[in-house]
Amino acid sequence: MNSLDRSLEKIDMMKLLIFLMVFIVITFAFVFLLIIPNVKEHRILQAEHKRVLVHKTRVENLFLEREAELSKLKAENVHIIGAFKHPFTQEEFIRYAGKFFTQVSLTEVTKSEYKKEFVEYELNVTSTLKTPTNFYNFLEGLNRYSSIVQADFPIYLESGKESISSTFKVKVYDLNATH
Repeated sequence: MNSLDRSLEKIDMMKLLIFLMVFIVITFAFVFLLIIPNVKEHRILQAEHKRVLVHKTRVENLFLEREAELSKLKAENVHIIGAFKHPFTQEEFIRYAGKFFTQVSLTEVTKSEYKKEFVEYELNVTSTLKTPTNFYNFLEGLNRYSSIVQADFPIYLESGKESISSTFKVKVYDLNATH
């Protein structure tokens, strides 16, 4: 037995170089055909993702601003929101107005719907009172009334022997009961 290995002498260098060249060409073909197009697509998708992320951040910030503004408005207008939820009744309004006037009567003039969610009543109020101060106290008290009520012009005040007669319109804003 010979201790020297002579298997490397049998290798044909030309065949080895040709196989090596074929291997390199096939490897580069796979790289150019499979990997490089995916890299380009990945870059395009990454840029699109960054644009979407910036847009999402802007929308999120706008949402948080609007939410803070809404919370602030809800806190500032808690009485008005509660007044919208409280249904208007003519009997309750007559009782309230009775604190300021000696005699009160209501007649409905118009009733119209806004966007199907809100109803506006227009009522004629005929009343008698002893002093004009009561009338002004009534107008100031409408801001704290349990429903949304607005005194409307023209307001007619006529002086009598012992009392003052007043006639004016009141607009009442209420939520529509069907919605």
